[in-house]
Amino acid sequence: MKISIYIPKDLEEPLLAEAEDAGESPSMFVQSLVRGRLEGHRQEFSEQFAALAGSWEDDRSVEEILRDIEEQRESAERALLR
Repeated sequence: MKISIYIPKDLEEPLLAEAEDAGESPSMFVQSLVRGRLEGHRQEFSEQFAALAGSWEDDRSVEEILRDIEEQRESAERALLR
């Protein structure tokens, strides 16, 4: 069956970019979105990924971690400007 759908102009570029990132034609990408919605697929974490929850160990305080993140962000931004 062929169905024509209207894609608003503001969705055209994001749709094309997402389809390209997925390695699919726009038509196949839209089909996969519709199929997932109709089949009720939910994105779920694998058991291996879920097992990682709480496994990260770090002796630093929250403040130290946040400071390190901010310092890394600032140095990365400076590097991009050069």
